[in-house]
Amino acid sequence: MMEVQSRGVRAAVRWGGGIVAVAALAGLVPAEVGAEPYMALREGRKCGTCHVNQTGGGMRTLLANTHMKEITHYRDIFPELDDAAEVFNGQITSFFSIGGDLRVTDSIIFQDEPDENGLVPHKALRGRVDENVLDVREGALYFDVQLVEDFLSIYTDLNLAPGSPVAREVFGLLRGVIPWQGYLKAGRFYLDYGLKMETDNLFSVNLPSQDLFVRGRTGTGFTGFDSGIEIGFQPGPWHFTTSVTDPSSGDTGVRVTSNGYGMWRDLPVIENAMLGASFLYNAPTGSDQYIYGFYAGSTLGPLEYQAEVDFIHQSSDGRESVGTFLAYGEINYLLLDWINTKAFGEFADNDGMLSTGDVKRTGTAQNRFGFGIEPFLGRFLQARLFYSVANGPKDVAETNQNRLVLELHMFF
Repeated sequence: MMEVQSRGVRAAVRWGGGIVAVAALAGLVPAEVGAEPYMALREGRKCGTCHVNQTGGGMRTLLANTHMKEITHYRDIFPELDDAAEVFNGQITSFFSIGGDLRVTDSIIFQDEPDENGLVPHKALRGRVDENVLDVREGALYFDVQLVEDFLSIYTDLNLAPGSPVAREVFGLLRGVIPWQGYLKAGRFYLDYGLKMETDNLFSVNLPSQDLFVRGRTGTGFTGFDSGIEIGFQPGPWHFTTSVTDPSSGDTGVRVTSNGYGMWRDLPVIENAMLGASFLYNAPTGSDQYIYGFYAGSTLGPLEYQAEVDFIHQSSDGRESVGTFLAYGEINYLLLDWINTKAFGEFADNDGMLSTGDVKRTGTAQNRFGFGIEPFLGRFLQARLFYSVANGPKDVAETNQNRLVLELHMFF
């Protein structure tokens, strides 16, 4: 992390950020796969179609790698890439495949200084550059070993950066022997809850106080993982899962998570649609926490839209029960048939629960809005350019900031 102290350095960073933004836009105009729900909705396919993990995220399947252009709408802006005769699809042998993700992010953070009362105003635009954070947001390798092809496999998600190497997901997967296209998963894995967007992770680099919306608050993002078992059924357009796990935090509690949704294709007018609900019970020592939410999405030509609402109820020994309301929505439009443009909004009514402490207080609601573009510049290369505005409690300066984020994503 690089602190911006002097006025001259701040001005340089501001101008540098502007140049980077203009250069990125100029490079894009002329001319993951990440676990992004908008791509699943556009294709009208469930997460397990394109990802080895049946609940999404991580390594792509051979089907996804084979149909990469149809899924991502990438354009080879470099002629040399377009002329390449052969490309790597991750398959080493018929029984062993590898994959990977590398995300390098540069975040320019705009944040006002508190006044004499320790408060910062709510604003749509902020001009003071507080810091510039250049970080490897993710450096991951994936391994899939088919012990019995299409029936029994071992999957590993090894995250090399940031921080120390850690196996986020390591599980055995049994398919093809349980009715209703069922499967059984045992080991360490991400929880299957709600929409799996990366907004929290993208805007909370190096600052946990920005990780307070749907994914961060429910603890179901791509930075947390549990150990346990999961059973799922995927008949026709349906997807149902239930898991019993221990949190990776080492708490003695147990978590029970259920998720179900339907994905329908080729509907009149709206084309594709998804409707789902999730439930999570968390029982850390001395407390009970219930989380439930509902989500939906649809498409209309090149337009895709989705939303999720969540409710958290938490009670602790000797304390008053508190609750949290969360909401997220986004709209995606495929511009020029290859540039995904996104606008999103998030809201969290924390009811006295902030990362700075479980203190009863007023004015804890937070919101964040943002927009940007995320085109695929080639088969293995994606760029992101986003601007976001966040406002929260005026006495917590870090919850009131704007961010200009540029990210390069290489994957295979």
